[in-house]
Amino acid sequence: SLPTVTLAAFDPVCLDAEPFALTGGDPVGGIYSGTGVTGGTFDPAAAGAGTHSITYSYTDANGCSNSDSKDIVVNALPSVSLADFDPVCLDAEPFALTGGDPVGGIYSGTGVTGGTFDPAAAGAGTHSITYSYTDANGCSNSDSKDIVVNALPSVSLADFDPVCLDAEPFALTGGAPEGGIYSGTGVTGGTFDPAAAGAGTHSITYSYTDANGCSNSDSKDIVVNALPSVSLADFDPVCLDAEPFAL
Repeated sequence: SLPTVTLAAFDPVCLDAEPFALTGGDPVGGIYSGTGVTGGTFDPAAAGAGTHSITYSYTDANGCSNSDSKDIVVNALPSVSLADFDPVCLDAEPFALTGGDPVGGIYSGTGVTGGTFDPAAAGAGTHSITYSYTDANGCSNSDSKDIVVNALPSVSLADFDPVCLDAEPFALTGGAPEGGIYSGTGVTGGTFDPAAAGAGTHSITYSYTDANGCSNSDSKDIVVNALPSVSLADFDPVCLDAEPFAL
């Protein structure tokens, strides 16, 4: 009679699963064959997504053979995409990452925590963000996109000389790079008016925004000195021939 040969059912596998040795054939010592099978090893990627028949053949001591077959399902990987990211400035607030499809996946990469990207934690430069998704079959796939974190411009403001309260309004200078905006008490349209600011120490800020839309600033104090309090006593009348005298 022919030997009794059985083959246990196979669990589904994902397309990117590592090649693995086939088991479940009884009696032991037989041969596995089918799409994606080489030397008793099944390679899901070589077989391709779909349902494949695996055959286990056994020959007994009498030279009589029999076989059993079972299907193995190779599940395709999910189609996963990630939208492009807009550049951000180094001082931008942390924000929730979006653009991964299908929804329900996980974002990872430098500066990413719990799906939130922190530009300051990532640092200036180009960083790769990965979106990974696992479907109902337990198969995973991912997509990656770069996000650019632009450094803040280097901004400086020169020291100001003290001015008197009655000094004429004057255009502020000393901010670099050129093209920024001055602000502070007594400042209007880049002009400082000591009388409007009042006597005392005032902070002047120079803010600059670069071509990437990133801003930075520097501040310096300007001192407005009050005018001295001056008085002159009344003079007594004098005669034309009086001797010259010290006032």
